[in-house]
Amino acid sequence: MRTMLKSLLLVVTAFALVWSGWATPALGQSARVDTVSNKNFEATVKQLETTLRAKGMIMVATIDHQNMLRMVGGSIKGSKTFEFGKPDMLKMVMPSDPAAGLEMPHKIYVHERADGTAVVSYYKPSGGFGAYGKDQLKMVGEMMDKMFEEIVTDATK
Repeated sequence: MRTMLKSLLLVVTAFALVWSGWATPALGQSARVDTVSNKNFEATVKQLETTLRAKGMIMVATIDHQNMLRMVGGSIKGSKTFEFGKPDMLKMVMPSDPAAGLEMPHKIYVHERADGTAVVSYYKPSGGFGAYGKDQLKMVGEMMDKMFEEIVTDATK
């Protein structure tokens, strides 16, 4: 009976640690960045697209979650994911480790809260690239972190 109680306590404690975010993230999982925009959803999306193009990014895909949900009778406020890349960055990544191609294209997500506030979210590229254990990829990830911060700052000001 005592062993069973100890096991149960261990399971409950482990669950509580994971649930509360105290557990260590998985290797390669990067920090999520959420930035509240000073603009509404539509203006934030438009400025994000403009800024991405101005930085030389190629738009790979725009996923309109709001529209997709409408197709199946669902309804949410504004919600879009932008997938993008820059050929120069790809050129720096692939020779170091072709497996790092999994980290590209990059994604930035914009959604509208119930109160109408727009939020721009992304995972820092350095986390994904850092998991490969190569200095070149670590450097590229850190460079991309700065670029993402500039892009999001411009889109949300």
